[in-house]
Amino acid sequence: MKTLLKTRTLEVGPLPGVPKMGGGAPIRVAFLVFPNFQPLDLSGPWQAFTTANEELGHVRYELATFGPEATASTPDGGLRILVGHSLAESVKWQPHTLVVPGGEGVYAASKDLALLECLRAQDRTTERTCSVCTGAFLLAATGLLDSHRVTTHWRTAERLRREFPRLDVADEQIFCESGKYWTTAGVTAGIDLALVLVERDCGALIAQRVARRLVVYLRRTGDQRQYSQTLRLQDRAGAPFAKLIEKIEAQLSLRWTVDDMAALCHMSRRSFQRKFKESFGVGPSDVLKILRSEREQQLSKAGHLPKKELARMMGTTTGRPRVD
Repeated sequence: MKTLLKTRTLEVGPLPGVPKMGGGAPIRVAFLVFPNFQPLDLSGPWQAFTTANEELGHVRYELATFGPEATASTPDGGLRILVGHSLAESVKWQPHTLVVPGGEGVYAASKDLALLECLRAQDRTTERTCSVCTGAFLLAATGLLDSHRVTTHWRTAERLRREFPRLDVADEQIFCESGKYWTTAGVTAGIDLALVLVERDCGALIAQRVARRLVVYLRRTGDQRQYSQTLRLQDRAGAPFAKLIEKIEAQLSLRWTVDDMAALCHMSRRSFQRKFKESFGVGPSDVLKILRSEREQQLSKAGHLPKKELARMMGTTTGRPRVD
């Protein structure tokens, strides 16, 4: 059964339940939609901007979709979207911010000369031109990203580097800002980008409220790694260490000793240390340091926690409670 999703159009007024327009002109945000697009690349940032409107109590962001066809579906064909406007209409609208999503269809779209010319025309008037995930390939095909530092999903970074050698590809970053060009890593990184733009436009308090509404665990900064050390450790962890890593990561403030870890894995201390090192290549205390260091970096960049509070959360203060 296919799902039909209709987006707001430019001609209609505010929909029921949408806040009334505030003072000053709203920020126009145009989202490109093409066949076989990645839905979360579109819906993630869209929802962040919509939630910002709701938190502000007025329409700060006016959102619209445009594309080469009247409809576009996801690669599995299960979700189909009605595209609000044609390429020509989107150029006349002169958006402030352009968002280009990724998806399997991005490579075919990169060969659409009319679409590429539309993006170039929009870029002449935009204040911000953005891509999410493999949308960077589409922007790169226009030549707009030449000599700029960019990022994309880590799985396609090498291909982007190979096909567009004029780009400076930072394949580990969550998102990159280079002049007015913003590029992001895969899928959920589009939400990270939208939160940063909301903070620029509306202030940190509104961005924080939007993040809480979206139940975003942590507002990530652009220079954080796409593929965290925690995930790398979880990938390498076999039973019974996978659950141990998850529990340590969830309770870093506890005083984790080797004996604590061994007991949770139902092993003797000696057997635990030997098998743990065989699995990870390093000892349990080294893994604990890695997990705490990464979390500390994330918290330091995401906010302004006092050093004492940060140390308590990382379990680096004296008198820490023991694990149950």
